[in-house]
Amino acid sequence: MLQYLFLLSLLVLSSKSDGNPLTNEVISDQELKFALVVGKRRAYQIGKYIRQRYGSQGNNLISDIYYQNEISLRSTDKERTKMTIQVAMAAVYPPKAEQQWDDGVGKVWQPVPYSSVPLSEDYLRYYSNCHRFKELMTQAQEQALREEFAAYEDLVPFLVLKTGKNFTDNPLYYQMLFDLFRSSIGLGLDIPEWSKPLLARLSEAARLAYRMYFRDDEMKKIGGGVLLHKFISMSKDIISNKPVPQRLHIFSAHDFNIGALMEVAQVKCDHSIPEYGAVFSLELYRSRSTGSYSVVPVYLPQAGESSAQMLRIIGCESSPYCDFHKFHQNSKDFILPERDYYQTCNIKTEL
Repeated sequence: MLQYLFLLSLLVLSSKSDGNPLTNEVISDQELKFALVVGKRRAYQIGKYIRQRYGSQGNNLISDIYYQNEISLRSTDKERTKMTIQVAMAAVYPPKAEQQWDDGVGKVWQPVPYSSVPLSEDYLRYYSNCHRFKELMTQAQEQALREEFAAYEDLVPFLVLKTGKNFTDNPLYYQMLFDLFRSSIGLGLDIPEWSKPLLARLSEAARLAYRMYFRDDEMKKIGGGVLLHKFISMSKDIISNKPVPQRLHIFSAHDFNIGALMEVAQVKCDHSIPEYGAVFSLELYRSRSTGSYSVVPVYLPQAGESSAQMLRIIGCESSPYCDFHKFHQNSKDFILPERDYYQTCNIKTEL
């Protein structure tokens, strides 16, 4: 997280993947109908990418001028993701003359609205508010500690000494610690000397910790099923010629959201931890020659520093364009309507 497309897009990333290099070239026979997108930092570069890919320079899904009925924006209720979506939109919609509102900042920036819901009720925050997911995570941790993390037991006494955290009780600390170091390096900050010889192994352990969020099908469904349902239901409306005004849906969220959506969409990739500035999208296309619809997963590992790629969907390995009905059939067991999420997770809400 597109010419006439629905885009579901998440803003975040994964370091490498099995896919084809992607350009903004409009494929003559494929007309983008819908897309969905998910993200983190490097927000301005993310916005430039969105404008180039989905604006008039690319697939013409959105106008150069901001229109509320063309785009849907949602952020989790965290300061960093709210800032991400605001800065990204500054790059997507630099105000044209008719939308400039004063002679200073109004010539280069305009406010673009987005929505958010309380963290306790947000399906994008499934790992923190869903009681059932927490139960499954506890089971996953117990199993992983006996299996995958046994190879890192020699690190535990040293890490406990340096951090005060018990990595034996909670292997998710591996990802938290590695993410701290990776973020610091990315910002040009120093990290402790003791950590530098451990970075390679910490990276491996962090990847294992990240994979625990998708350890079984139920965890995948809780994590990504609502977004998958949104993409499929809106795609069906478009295919049925029902009115769907907002063809670009963008979510400013977290690495766990990108991973979960990739999992339920059956995307082939290496499942690395998404980097800051990653964007993953599901795009719906219509063939101009046959009228058939297909789904394409698009992944930008790091906005401003990498090129987007068209990935493959399991069962559609011969082409990035996966027939929509086949995509739906392959992923149907992971679909989770939003109302069912609240019931599964025992969340009381008025949303």
